[in-house]
Amino acid sequence: MTYLAVIDVETTGLNPYRHDRVIEIAALMMRTDGEIIREFVTLVNPERDVGPTSIHGITASDVVAAPRFVEIVGMLIDALNGCVVLVGHNIRFDYSFLSAEFRRLAYSFPDGPTRCTMQLAGGGTLSSCCRDYSVNFEGQRHSALHDARATAQLLATLLQDAPQELSEIVHLSPIRWPKITNSETRLLTRDESRTRLAETPTYLEKLLVKAEINLIPETDNSAILAYSGLLDQVLEDRCVDETEAQALLDLATQWGIGAERTQEIHRHYLRQLTRAAMADDVITETERSDLRKVAFLLGIYGSELDEILKTVSHDTKRERSEKNSPLEPARREHLTGKRVCFTGELQCRHLGQMITRERATELATNHRMIVVERVSKKLDVLVVADLLSQSGKARKVRKYGIPIMHEAIFWKLLGIEVN
Repeated sequence: MTYLAVIDVETTGLNPYRHDRVIEIAALMMRTDGEIIREFVTLVNPERDVGPTSIHGITASDVVAAPRFVEIVGMLIDALNGCVVLVGHNIRFDYSFLSAEFRRLAYSFPDGPTRCTMQLAGGGTLSSCCRDYSVNFEGQRHSALHDARATAQLLATLLQDAPQELSEIVHLSPIRWPKITNSETRLLTRDESRTRLAETPTYLEKLLVKAEINLIPETDNSAILAYSGLLDQVLEDRCVDETEAQALLDLATQWGIGAERTQEIHRHYLRQLTRAAMADDVITETERSDLRKVAFLLGIYGSELDEILKTVSHDTKRERSEKNSPLEPARREHLTGKRVCFTGELQCRHLGQMITRERATELATNHRMIVVERVSKKLDVLVVADLLSQSGKARKVRKYGIPIMHEAIFWKLLGIEVN
């Protein structure tokens, strides 16, 4: 039986000969009649920023728990073993990236035969070729698995009208792959990653359980102030790492803050944050998304968050009417004169346009900040589109202990409306 391997990769950029890396890979083993006999798919942690999220739809949060290429290469070879040809839509692109990844590990990527569905179809994008040949494209475009499945269907359709091509393929010998020890690493798909991210934060579960065990009926205000202060510090970057989670757990335990009181503090914190967002009478989609993220980290969901938004909006309008004066704008003076650096592709829009790196520099400079290109110990804040960015800059500032700030929060603090 002749087996063909269809491959597709999503990458951080277009240049495998520089610093761009694979961030998702799919490999399908199929027969010449189009039947798929096995599938291999996983996200890959590129150990750098993820590049154009607007194109491939993958964020740093998606890949932070994904295996590195070195950890999946053995399993990839197992999935490809037995194939006689590698197939892809614009196969040269996928082949170049896989060759580069193998070279980084000091392995040689086999110089085996390839077939390109783009070339066989006479040119065009995968979606346009599928449309021209009446192939049903199911799923998300620029998703490695869905693109590979569509490519496999397209190939099977093309081979029906190419008997000579098919004859050449069935007489090919299997590609010889290097022997690489398989690891015990678990693969991670997009859906699995996002399911994991949607689960209740582990730190919150531990906090409420531990607080319940150590419940003390009464506690003084200093305990509440201490916990609230730490909570504000932890949630500034909209992420809770293990060290911060442990600090919250320890503080709640040592100060005897019970589960009920903890939840009261969480609700108060969210109300105050909502009031800040309402300072200009409008909660933008970006601000609403930020509030949902904080609410999730605080264990506040669905209708309870909606009720808080409704209540705060009502109270703010009432207070505005009573005082007949505008609320103070968001605090931004503490950023004046500070050094800021941007990393990765920014996702926010200002005045209907995506904020490019050049525009971000202009906006920050106009607000009397100093924009720098490189990270040093003198940097005051690194601005990222995703707080779990694995870019070199992000890794460096974590080592230095420099604050990392989500871009939406950064623009909010500068008083710049984004969505």
